Amino acid sequence: MSTPDQVKFSTNPVEGTSAESELVIFRSELPSYNPSSNKFVRINLPVADKAWIDWGDTTLSLQFTNRSYDTASASAAGSSAKTQLSNLIRSVSILNSQGEQIEYVNQYNLISNIMDDYSMSENHKTSVEQILAGGSPNGDPDAATAINGVAAGLVEADGTSLTLTDRLMTGFTSGQYLLPLGYLVGQACAIVLELEDANTALYNSTSSNRVMAYKVDNVELRAKQIRFNAVFNQSFERTLAEAGNTGINYITESFIHNQNSIPATSTSTVNVPFSCNPRSAKYILASHRIQSDVTALDKYSLGTRTACEIQDYKFEIMGKQHPSQPIKCADDNYSQAYSQVLDCLGQIGALNHSTLVTKGTVRTLFYARATATANKFVAGLPLEDFNSATNPSVYSGMNLTTAGQLSYQPNISSTGVGGTAIRVDFFTSCDMSIHFTLDGRMYSVR
Repeated sequence: MSTPDQVKFSTNPVEGTSAESELVIFRSELPSYNPSSNKFVRINLPVADKAWIDWGDTTLSLQFTNRSYDTASASAAGSSAKTQLSNLIRSVSILNSQGEQIEYVNQYNLISNIMDDYSMSENHKTSVEQILAGGSPNGDPDAATAINGVAAGLVEADGTSLTLTDRLMTGFTSGQYLLPLGYLVGQACAIVLELEDANTALYNSTSSNRVMAYKVDNVELRAKQIRFNAVFNQSFERTLAEAGNTGINYITESFIHNQNSIPATSTSTVNVPFSCNPRSAKYILASHRIQSDVTALDKYSLGTRTACEIQDYKFEIMGKQHPSQPIKCADDNYSQAYSQVLDCLGQIGALNHSTLVTKGTVRTLFYARATATANKFVAGLPLEDFNSATNPSVYSGMNLTTAGQLSYQPNISSTGVGGTAIRVDFFTSCDMSIHFTLDGRMYSVR
């Protein structure tokens, strides 16, 4: 007979391992950056000897200053701009203490917007997210909702600034594990942020006579540093010694980015090849944007996408079609495409899942197929054999190490994609293991 947990009580509290923690602030090497001359923001992580970093509550903070202007203004008056913190970051690189790349997330701003659309509630977007990171409700750049007198991330030029704070969405900084960065040898490991071009990162509803520009200052990464007692340290060092050259490791999730295009004259089924060869691919997301919108200052290309007249889609991997039947995307079949994305994110059966997709917007804002319609469409393909959420230490995705070239095959309606080229960005979510060795090395495998 088993006793219910609800009536199990403890007579003596269990003490945890004694440790000391403190907030540490890692600052960028330079005080100021801009995308036109010095766009790589390097943040070194000099962690105390034998200390650990807890990324769970880590935040990235910076001061954004709009430098946009109106060339037709006799007084050189400023031009307003809207943005959010993630939009300013084109890529993120994680480097070990020897300068070797541990993780690289390209098109960080685009995948961040996609994940927000499908994983964030409207209430959180219009309150916490706007207050901390800027942005607009539902990703609508023309929304007028004001936060502390600032309308949806709106700032004026002539030096007007806004402090922005957000999480850093990488596998390395996922917060799932404490990382023993204080055991690394050599110089500190580092995080390098590549700033996005102004026309892509910023938005202004009027393109005439506008020149978009910005700078960032006071870039800081705030994290918790933990130091354990000597007994724990000795035990951990024994574990490292027993692990040998492979070292200890933990499995996290990262993204691999690829890019291709759909020609402007496309009709019927189009073959869009891309290459991606991780050991464990969890899912693939394909985002479509009108190519000319990507660098247009009056287009919110990072937060809006298009279904570009797709009737249905499928993928081909190692000579096999996935899924076995194409996923329908017509206006009356949007639920299939939507459920595929939820399946990718492990949310298909989650009753408490939050998303910016609502019943009133799923058909018009998210899955309207017209090319000119700015919506939130993304094509998804789940690849896991089983739910990794219940088995976080097990590779559960498809092995693509020998897959060679993959193929995305959208079926375009007879009206075509509207006479304009469509940029396709692929994000493959994959398992990545980060290793720590006795001799103070850190490396990754994916």
